[in-house]
Amino acid sequence: MLQDLDPEDLKKMRSDFLENDKYRNTQNAVMENGIKKSITNKSVIESHPFVFSIDVDSDDVMNQKHSGRCWMFSAMNFIRHHVEKEHHMKNFELSTDYMFFYDKLERANYFYHNVIDTADQPLSDRKVNWLMHTPQQDGGDWSLLVSLMEKYGVVPASVMGETAVSANTTELNFAFNRKLQKDAMKLRNLVNSDASDEKLASELRRMNSENYKILAISFGTPPEKFNFSYRDENNQYHTIGEVTPLEFFKKFVDINLNDYVELMNIPGLGYKYNQVYTIQLSKNMVDGIENRYLNVSMDEMNKLMLEQLKDGTPVWFGCDVLQEYNRPTGSLELGLYDWKRSFGFSLGKDKAERFEYGESLPTHAMLICGVELHDNKPINWKIQNSWGNKVGHLGYFMMGEKWMNAYTYEIVINKKYLSDQQLSAYDKEPIELPYYNAFNPI
Repeated sequence: MLQDLDPEDLKKMRSDFLENDKYRNTQNAVMENGIKKSITNKSVIESHPFVFSIDVDSDDVMNQKHSGRCWMFSAMNFIRHHVEKEHHMKNFELSTDYMFFYDKLERANYFYHNVIDTADQPLSDRKVNWLMHTPQQDGGDWSLLVSLMEKYGVVPASVMGETAVSANTTELNFAFNRKLQKDAMKLRNLVNSDASDEKLASELRRMNSENYKILAISFGTPPEKFNFSYRDENNQYHTIGEVTPLEFFKKFVDINLNDYVELMNIPGLGYKYNQVYTIQLSKNMVDGIENRYLNVSMDEMNKLMLEQLKDGTPVWFGCDVLQEYNRPTGSLELGLYDWKRSFGFSLGKDKAERFEYGESLPTHAMLICGVELHDNKPINWKIQNSWGNKVGHLGYFMMGEKWMNAYTYEIVINKKYLSDQQLSAYDKEPIELPYYNAFNPI
């Protein structure tokens, strides 16, 4: 039965609080210093040195600044590791600005096609409403970047560097989404007035041309060709002459992206292990790669990550970074904040319930580049973030094993480490999850 807050109950709540010295002390600390700073368990942060049994990458970290490009930065960090290893380089950087330009251009076109496909549905339809709410945004996933690289290639950061807009995307996203929503209204009207395919195609070309201008003004004009020279770690000079971005990718980036597959961990509640899933409307390109996630247990994830790290290769992964993390020290550890003792309640459900109730979901991508082992079992993981070098250990985080199991949802692994059973499961027809599933990166 619904009822208002009773005045007598409120009076008792107030008196109970004022009579409790512990909560009054917590109140003073929190009001002065903020919540997390006041309830941090210092012993958890200081309990482990920043040293790892296996350490495959210590490059300078990059900084995504005020944008949602973590998935792109972490993937670029993964790729540059292979470039540096192959070409004996150090602290080489690939351009995220270049990839970001084409990601937004392709997302807009993908949005237009979905608008046309759903034009016969009312605006109140759940899918249409979902499309119109945010036509495009910054976030993404591994497969989206693979689609972009295979079509557009890559360029060094020296060829197309950051701009004020790529470093802070708030203004662009606000204006660009308004523009796309306006375009959607016109496209829906054209479809519902039985416009010809030629008319629709003409409008799409015009709209995409406008989008190119907007993005070129914001990010710069992507190069068609460029020259690239470098000196390796032994100060030896190298040049590959003039190349297109796609030629540079094929010649210089010695990695077969098709060798890598996406694994996810969502336990229980209808998500079966050794089952492959895909998600509706989760691409960034009309002809882009379909997301495919093989659901495996965290024990299997740990095993596969260790195998790849032991072979000297970092691991791209997606997690819920805002859960129990300390930004200044870069600590990701359960029990980091004492909610029970300080506020009188405990946070958290089991992983399956957290995901289903929206308490926790994949929010951030980083790179696992090291691990501390005790008796060949992981204790702590070394994490390369993309928030600059002023957080954590010069930009690197330490993730506890228990935190890993609780809040990691996705990894990318070379399929050579998968068992025959896992490879067979991955190649089967996927179960399609709805577009509103929290795993959808779009």
